[in-house]
Amino acid sequence: MPGEPPGSSDPLDPAGLVGRAAEAAAIRRMLDGARLVTVTGLPGVGKTAVSLAAARAAAAGFAEGSLLLRLDTLRDESLLPHSIAAALRLPDQYTRSRLDVLVDQLRDRHLLLILDTCEHLLGACAALVAELLPPCPKMQVLATSREPLRVPGEATVAVRPLRLADAVELFGRRAVQAGAELAPQNRAAVASICVQLDKLPLAIELAAAELARLGRDRPPAAALAKLLAQLEAGHAGLDGTGPDGTRADGTGPGATRADATRAGDPDSGEPGRHRTLRAAIGWSHELCTPSERLLWARLSVFTGPFGLRDATDVCAGDGLPAEAVAAGLSLLAERSVLLADRLADGGARFVLPVTLRAYGGQMLRRLGQDEEFTARHKRWQDDRRPHQGTPAGK
Repeated sequence: MPGEPPGSSDPLDPAGLVGRAAEAAAIRRMLDGARLVTVTGLPGVGKTAVSLAAARAAAAGFAEGSLLLRLDTLRDESLLPHSIAAALRLPDQYTRSRLDVLVDQLRDRHLLLILDTCEHLLGACAALVAELLPPCPKMQVLATSREPLRVPGEATVAVRPLRLADAVELFGRRAVQAGAELAPQNRAAVASICVQLDKLPLAIELAAAELARLGRDRPPAAALAKLLAQLEAGHAGLDGTGPDGTRADGTGPGATRADATRAGDPDSGEPGRHRTLRAAIGWSHELCTPSERLLWARLSVFTGPFGLRDATDVCAGDGLPAEAVAAGLSLLAERSVLLADRLADGGARFVLPVTLRAYGGQMLRRLGQDEEFTARHKRWQDDRRPHQGTPAGK
């Protein structure tokens, strides 16, 4: 697995980033005071792109620059030290462990090591960073992960979905790049599409490519209406496949080179898991425990914010005890599946984003539990109606 400096020729060059200046600046500031900074967020939210923007801004402060190591294809955690050594082009020393060699080689190097996509190797990455940082005082680590590494001294930055105005701007840019035509009067329709996509950059880029396909034989307004209808029906925006079988990665019938641009082109450097939003979400699902997956599926019946009591009332039982619901909410929030807002009284309100809710709904149908938990959610709503003036879900 190659390592690479995140230079200006990197396919994820931040020049095209929209609405991420504050996050990139926050990461940059964190690097001024923390040896380990971990960037977390939902699948498809753009953790890598924002982190690379911050790394480029910080690169001048490191005598030996920075080194980007993409971990998405690494499956054997025992090979992590070997991968870093290979990226640094260190010679083999068969009489010593790779970790010992790394410590010796990095001890005096003023370097920013970027570990991209740590979530599937969380324990191994945490252990390695904990071993490297104390004896290598000039080295710093910038990691991207869907949850923190939980190493002492770690600073975390959570990347949230785009603001709506930025999401609309990004959609417009990518749509034009893909060959679609948009006019100012289309802005309201574009905003509705971005809301359906949780204002996630990856989903927006896929949808912009889909709009270009739909617009080949339709006027812009009709193409936008068709795309919005597909999204509302759950038939677009997740798997990158259009109604004609064409994929957003440029494969399938009717595809053009423009279709592949910005939406997971094999030459784009975008990890294979992230070439479609469904792949990115499926990756998160795979990393969850069975009880977390079951809770995720059952939570898909909520269309708005909910609290612990709400989730317990609707989701507990039948293989998922109440205590598992409480633990699962916290863990799903840590794994960047749920968005959590802390309340002044110490409670929390959670939201399952639209795209992740659609995935969970599919899982619930596969389990054959969709009718049961939809009915439970309806009863819960009916019970709340007389008390809507009082806060619920704490």
